[in-house]
Amino acid sequence: MARVTDKVFLLSLFLTTCLLLIFLSLCLVPSGQQAEAEVAAPQSTPVPANDTLQQIIQAKQTLKKKLSEEEKNLKREKAEVQQEVIRAEIQEINARIQALDSDFESIVSGVDPSEFSVVTGNVDWQQELQELLSPILEEIKKLTARPREMEALRKQVERYQKRIYLTKSAINSIQQHLDDTESNEMKQELKSLLIARQQRQDELKARLAAVQQQLTEKEQTKVSLLSSVRAIFREFFKSRGLNLFLALTAFFVVFLLMRETQRLAHKKTRLGRLGEHRSFLVRLAVIVYYLLTFLIAVIAFVLVLYLSGDWVLLGLAFLFLFGVAWTSKQTLPKFWEQAKLLLNLSTVREGERIIYEGLPWRVMALNLYTRLHNPDLRGGMIRLPLSALIGLESRPFYTDEPWFPTKSGDLVELADGAIGTIALQTPEQVVLDTRGGCQKTYATLTFLGLNPINYSNNTFAIIMDFGIDYACQADIIRTVPDLLHAHIITLLTEKEYGPDLVELVVDFKEAASSSLNLLIFARFPGSQAANYFALSRFFQQAAVDACTKYGWGIPFTQVTLHQADVVS
Repeated sequence: MARVTDKVFLLSLFLTTCLLLIFLSLCLVPSGQQAEAEVAAPQSTPVPANDTLQQIIQAKQTLKKKLSEEEKNLKREKAEVQQEVIRAEIQEINARIQALDSDFESIVSGVDPSEFSVVTGNVDWQQELQELLSPILEEIKKLTARPREMEALRKQVERYQKRIYLTKSAINSIQQHLDDTESNEMKQELKSLLIARQQRQDELKARLAAVQQQLTEKEQTKVSLLSSVRAIFREFFKSRGLNLFLALTAFFVVFLLMRETQRLAHKKTRLGRLGEHRSFLVRLAVIVYYLLTFLIAVIAFVLVLYLSGDWVLLGLAFLFLFGVAWTSKQTLPKFWEQAKLLLNLSTVREGERIIYEGLPWRVMALNLYTRLHNPDLRGGMIRLPLSALIGLESRPFYTDEPWFPTKSGDLVELADGAIGTIALQTPEQVVLDTRGGCQKTYATLTFLGLNPINYSNNTFAIIMDFGIDYACQADIIRTVPDLLHAHIITLLTEKEYGPDLVELVVDFKEAASSSLNLLIFARFPGSQAANYFALSRFFQQAAVDACTKYGWGIPFTQVTLHQADVVS
């Protein structure tokens, strides 16, 4: 548990250090290096500000004259329908004049007049959700304000250019009709319409010049990408960055403090010595403590943001917690299974034997990170997340039940014919010292699949057949086996492994085609497995020596030819 606490603390320290390094590097970059990150502004032909202002003034004067004429026409007009048309025209002219005034103020002051007005829109959300999300939306608008303003100005330029083009086409068409007509009344109407369209063209050109001027000024004041990032980071660390740092610090301090308190409680009290004998109430208390640790740490995080008055980060924190709660519906069954494991009520229980990835393990302690132990493997202690045990089953085991078929130093024979001594066995590999001195490595599961025969465990036997000549047929049942048995015992007393002999059997086995075969069966304890090959040679030598001593012939394979009778 202490190692987990140390890792969490080191991770939080590492993340905090990285953020501070990024902030310092952005703040300390020399201004000469910023030129490399400049964003190229689109090429445009700026219009002098004074000329633009003069065009706006002229357009306003023209609209005011037209407004005065329309107001006079409204007073003279008696028809109600025509009065509505004139009122609509007056309203449109007033809107144009206000737009020109706004452009004039924007160019002179350098500030968009709409920034001074407070606009409140109707929101369809519920009041609580609106209060929660509105600070976040405002921050997003602030971050994207400049790109959106420039994009809006570009669209206005395109729109005004299109309108000017259409107005110019209309003027040319009216002029064409004016040149072609001979009616004085028609000419009067066309001239009036032509003047109106020319005035509209002048107004659109003035608006276009104003918008182009605003766009040019914003493009000229564009800062480099690196400077923008530096400004964002600087502003962030002055306010919200500091609040976030304090909130994260509160979270980790509370979390680590409570985990350290739990570790000390296990170390200093009897709880740490109970191990697998912990009662159900103790296990339940541990789960409740885990939940309280996370809950109190989250409360500390939210409380710091609340006291700092940072509603943006607080709103994001609530959205994150809501997302976690929403997605927990899918993982709730998995959490429930893990809770049952912690309570020792599931299919895997502490102190029992479990098969994990083909190897037997003892469940030492069920915790957030469970410890499994195999005493017969070097490095046989592994830590697993609790979720890895879901779906597995454990069972009680006997005291003398082996955890692995071999131990280091055992002599084994495998199904592939390899014979050697175990040099190393771990959860991943088994290294075998073969008779030639070289080492052969097996994956642990592959080693088990070769059904190893362990000569060092319990006892092993040397079994061999030895044939003597048929001339000894009269004594082969009793005399010869007894003499050979006594001779072997005598020779064994001269060897270091003689005292360890467990059993020796010498008996007649069978009458073969060319020899009378004796069975020699000798059993030794596993401690003499290192002398397995020496013992095999010894019994061959002892049998030959007995034949020499007692004059027994050793037969060899003979071939007998039978000649068929010749028919004359």
